[in-house]
Amino acid sequence: MTGGADSPPANLVTPAGELTYGVWTAPLRDVDLDRARPRAGGIGLPRAAGRLRLKQWQHVCICLPDLLLTFAIVDTGYLKLSWCHVAPLDGGEAHEHRRMGPHLKAHIARALWKDRTELTARGYRMEIVNSLGLGEHRVTLAIDRRGSLPAISAELRIAHDLSAIEPLVVCLPLGNNRGMYSHKVPLPVTGRLQLGDEERVIDGDDAFAILDIHKAHYPRHTWWNWATLAGRDREGRAVGLNLTRNVCLDEEQLNENTVWLEGKLTRLGPARFAFQRHDPLEPWYLTTTDGAVDLEFRPLGKRSEQIRLGLIRSVFHQPYGRFRGRIRVGGEWVEIDGSAGVCEDHDAIW
Repeated sequence: MTGGADSPPANLVTPAGELTYGVWTAPLRDVDLDRARPRAGGIGLPRAAGRLRLKQWQHVCICLPDLLLTFAIVDTGYLKLSWCHVAPLDGGEAHEHRRMGPHLKAHIARALWKDRTELTARGYRMEIVNSLGLGEHRVTLAIDRRGSLPAISAELRIAHDLSAIEPLVVCLPLGNNRGMYSHKVPLPVTGRLQLGDEERVIDGDDAFAILDIHKAHYPRHTWWNWATLAGRDREGRAVGLNLTRNVCLDEEQLNENTVWLEGKLTRLGPARFAFQRHDPLEPWYLTTTDGAVDLEFRPLGKRSEQIRLGLIRSVFHQPYGRFRGRIRVGGEWVEIDGSAGVCEDHDAIW
């Protein structure tokens, strides 16, 4: 079934076990996607099998005028992984710490209202305390130096004021009672970041955090393209963008394509990505079928990951860089001139 209100239902899974699909501008207090029973060949899988097939993660992208910091914790059910990637936007050297393994100690928040996402390994600690009920998320990074990679530490506060900015909350259909939940929103961030011997204070109008929590019963073969940015337009207004093209079955009505202007969310049509798959560092061109987006993305570098474990395969590229062009919001064109962000090309059999 499909929901059409601004606020999501109390539960995504109905008493009959069916998923409720929709796009909303208010958060879920509890995300019960783990109660869904995806079907295979018309037969509902046991709940234990459904939980094993549930892919979930929390990803944060910190956009500063001269630096991009991305970090995530991912739980695929049989494998856990995490990374912390720091990329100067002035051409300096990027650094990435990562951990991966089936037995890592990791937890993904059930929902953003009051729960934490965390992963702890030797010399590596990442924690996101989600307190949407209190209007904030607190981030702690404590990553030791490893070989030539510098230590990274941070204490950040991401303000999440629901009266000031509308989040994008979705449950999209993937088929056979399979759904994809996500909560995405660009937010102001303050705090402290230390990279090796360099410490900086993050406290200004040009510091943004793009928050993304995600849970899905994806089909065995999954792919997506994604683009996100946060910054200020030529008029000095806060602007954020999320574009996705993926395996969703109804991209015309149910998609994640959204622009935020000074906290106000405007939905967009289906997204289109033009890029060189064999060389994702070449320029990307982003549009939407409603003509509201005309952007060029020029990568400055990328993080990549290839996982091949028997029947499991994941090929992932996440270039980072700057966007230029324009986005139509209502009756006006918003000019984007160098806002930072990332794109993704991901193809997986999992």
